[in-house]
Amino acid sequence: MEKSQLMGKVIDAVTRVQEASGRTVGKIGPGTRPIKDVAGFDSLSGIEATVILAELLSHELPDDYNPFVSKDGRRSLSIAEITENLTQTIGGETATNE
Repeated sequence: MEKSQLMGKVIDAVTRVQEASGRTVGKIGPGTRPIKDVAGFDSLSGIEATVILAELLSHELPDDYNPFVSKDGRRSLSIAEITENLTQTIGGETATNE
């Protein structure tokens, strides 16, 4: 899977969580930080989106994996950063450079 496709799946997961909760989706792009920039998207939304993302990727993600924040938990990540981290987490098995 190319990074652009992987990024699309990240955006899809965030969009599904927003739609399921009845919240506004808005425009989501590479620079969007879901936890900061998407209305009502919080840590619980991040868990829901991670589960959806694992399903979309058909790939089990580690139980303690939170793709929406930095490893130290201090900074929310952009869609582009989430995609890059996912590429590293799931390895060449699913994602490759465009």
